[in-house]
Parts: sequence; structure tokens; C-alpha cells
Amino acid sequence: MIDFALTSLEQSQLITAILETTYLLLISALISIPIGSLIGFILALYGKNKVYAQGYLSSILSVIMSIIRSIPFVLLMVLIIPLSYNLFKTSIGVIPSLISLSIIGIATVSRLVEQAITDINPQIFDLAKSMGATKYQLFRHFIFVEARSSLILGYTSALVSLLAYSSVVYIVGGGGLGYTAIQIGYYSPVGKTLMWVSTILMILLVQIIQLIGNLIANYLNKKKRG
Repeated sequence: MIDFALTSLEQSQLITAILETTYLLLISALISIPIGSLIGFILALYGKNKVYAQGYLSSILSVIMSIIRSIPFVLLMVLIIPLSYNLFKTSIGVIPSLISLSIIGIATVSRLVEQAITDINPQIFDLAKSMGATKYQLFRHFIFVEARSSLILGYTSALVSLLAYSSVVYIVGGGGLGYTAIQIGYYSPVGKTLMWVSTILMILLVQIIQLIGNLIANYLNKKKRG
């Protein structure tokens, strides 16, 4: 039988962990979503779909994104340590955690955005060309309208992935709910309650993110059909 009563110290540790996880998720998302989206559009429009002439940039970016996604996240964090130290003079803590999360986030978002654009009906691009649409008009009035629901779902999946990755950044001193669940909870003979509560909170955060993403995507999908 699990007793979910927390001591004042455990409550304080849990609040700190929630704030740390939220901070890591928000900052890494603010970095990875814009950059990953830009790369994703380049990969889709200049790569597989070949809406525009294929260039070396899309090929190089595609290889880089594939390499990043092929590296296990724990190993990626270790590889980031020298970079973090050389740039910011620190090898542990929030900074290397954010760098690792942002890099894997960029790679994840870029592939999800690429897939969302690739799945658009090719006739949309032909229609835009026949109407003489500029690149901005193609994006604003055709691509964005057709793909926005899929993009929202892609961003939602990326956020869930970042939240999952954030649970292991405690390895490089990033803290968060992963730290309270494993280091303080699992490895402590009296910390099982904290482990379970931290795990439940992670599940709730995932469900909240997924619910909000689904609601927004469904709203945009109905608006497009309407």
C-alpha cells in the first residue's frame, strides 16, 4: 500500500522539481520549435516534395538531423558537456541540459514539420503555382492553411518528447521531476512516495499537453473545413 502523504521537505523538493521541469520544457521548446520548423520547411520544400529546386542545403540539413536523432539522448548529453564547458564554462546544470534538449528538439521538430508538409496534397502546390503565388503567399495561404492541424499535432508530439527527455537530464545536473523520481525517490529507502508522485505528475503533464494539442488541432481542422 502506497502512502501518498508527503513531508514538508518532500513537498518543497517536488515544487522545485516541477518548476525546473517546466523551465527546461519551455526554454527548450522556445528554441527548438522555431529553428526546427524552419529546417523542416526547408527539408520539405527543397527536398522530397521538390516544390523548389533541390539544393545542397536541404541534403546537408537532412543528414545532420538524421545523425542527431540516431544518437541516444543519454550519449548526446555526454557529448554536449565539452561544448557547454567551452562556451559557457560549465559542464553540469541547466545550461548543458538546455543545449541537449534544444538540439534533440530541433531534430525532432524538423522531421515532424517535414512530414506534415510532405503529407499535403501535391495538387495544392500545383494550384498555387498556376495562380502565380509568391513564396510568402504559398506559405501563408496554401501550406499553412492545409498543414496547420498536422503541425499542431507535430508540435504536441515534440513537446511530449521533450518532457520525456527532460526526465533524464538530472544525469548532467539538470534536476526536474526525473531527479526527484529516481535520485531522491527510487534510491532512497524512504523516498518511494516521492517517486510515485513525481511519476504521476509526469503522466498528468503529458496528458495535459496532449489534450490541449488535440483541442487546438481539431478546432483548426474544423475551421479549415468550414
